[in-house]
Amino acid sequence: MKYVPIMEKIDLPAREELLQWDPKALITSEEKTFHKRVVEVYLRAEAEDSQVILLSGPTSSGKTTASRILAEGLGRNGHKACRISLDDFYKDRKYTPLWEDGQKNFETIDGLDLDTLGQCMEDLLTKGHTKMPIFDFTTGSRSTFTRDLTFDEDTCLIFEGLHALNPRIAPLVEKFRILRLYISVHSDYVDHSGKVLLAGRELRLLRRLLRDRVRRNTEAEETLRLWDYVLRGENLYMQPYRPLADLHINSAHGYEPFLYARQGAEMLRSIPKDDPHQELAQQLIAALEGLPELDWDLIPKMSLIQEFINRK
Repeated sequence: MKYVPIMEKIDLPAREELLQWDPKALITSEEKTFHKRVVEVYLRAEAEDSQVILLSGPTSSGKTTASRILAEGLGRNGHKACRISLDDFYKDRKYTPLWEDGQKNFETIDGLDLDTLGQCMEDLLTKGHTKMPIFDFTTGSRSTFTRDLTFDEDTCLIFEGLHALNPRIAPLVEKFRILRLYISVHSDYVDHSGKVLLAGRELRLLRRLLRDRVRRNTEAEETLRLWDYVLRGENLYMQPYRPLADLHINSAHGYEPFLYARQGAEMLRSIPKDDPHQELAQQLIAALEGLPELDWDLIPKMSLIQEFINRK
């Protein structure tokens, strides 16, 4: 469906009752719901014979896994699908733009090498092949290695990144048949009366806290320090372009608060008392306290949620 600003509602106490009765059934139901949303996208891509899918969404919305699931779905139906991360087009860190306070601005599209992206797309269209750059996040610079990519009429290129819907990307792919997609956590978790217990944006923060810990060995204090910049970047550089999307995927899974309850609360309790984000930390702890814990091992290996809890 198209993006609409009104958040969907997930009845958290009702999900808790299901969890207590049969956790596997709850997980299976939520996974099927999400899968149906993704199927709608690749069926639309097939129907329109899309050559390019532009997949945008805020941090911790599941862009990377959604692009993989889309590629696999198209592949099962006999199409060639190639995933391309816009992150690989980052400029070397020494050229990263700055915020007004002198901190590096990792959120702006000005941090991407659009000239190289444009050349790669021109090569694919005219020559049928190109060499895609690879960004090395350990060094903060472009790798000396590249990735060979081929293209023909039966290929669908899936671009995923914060800026995929930015109008500055459009001229670089305008000669291709395009499907624009936006993914986000578009549900608030509410009680039976509709009172918000955990907002969708807060769920994304929990996802990011856990992903930063398990994949980047980053403590909660540092994740929260960057969170203000992340949200500011979303407001400035991404949210204005949400209406451009042809389809929207809600990546919220109804069981997530239970999955994050124990480890999320433990991370947040580690925040120093004088940290400027202490109020937010306490708010999230209050939302998580008392929730029954869901075993991470119950989550299917191919679930989008593995993006935030798996160490790979």
